[in-house]
Amino acid sequence: MAAQTATQTLLVEFYPKSLYELPGAPLHFAQLARLDYLAKYNDPIVQWSAETASGHDSWMGLFIVLEYSLALPVMLFTFYRFAIKRRGTSGAHELLLAAYGFETALATLVCIHDIFYWDETLYTLETKNTLIYSYYVPWLVVPSLITIDMVSRILGRIRVADAALVGKKTQ
Repeated sequence: MAAQTATQTLLVEFYPKSLYELPGAPLHFAQLARLDYLAKYNDPIVQWSAETASGHDSWMGLFIVLEYSLALPVMLFTFYRFAIKRRGTSGAHELLLAAYGFETALATLVCIHDIFYWDETLYTLETKNTLIYSYYVPWLVVPSLITIDMVSRILGRIRVADAALVGKKTQ
């Protein structure tokens, strides 16, 4: 739930307003989740915009571009491949998922690191810990596990290919 809410709160403002603004809109629930999240935590990462960037968090715009250009297409393709085509991974797909996992984990780690520097008078240690462990750590752990899994699969494929090459050379 926390990860789902985090995604909704971050991305909802980038959709056309007709999809979330009015109570009957299909993504209105995401807007309500975003507003609730912001009311509780006042998370500046989620409230980031190019206009409000203060210099130290200019990296956020890059991460938003990466989310839309890498992470979103990879997740849509993976859903299509697993849920609709009912196929496993290929070597190329594993490489794609390794890149996705690394990018997502790294971006999340940067966000977690940033939280430690937030103003102590505005954000209590309890609030910071809640944000880190409830909302950000899952986006660090799961993609890290995906990366480790995919890299180990790729290394297995390389070992098999290397063994086949050695076998051909000895013949």
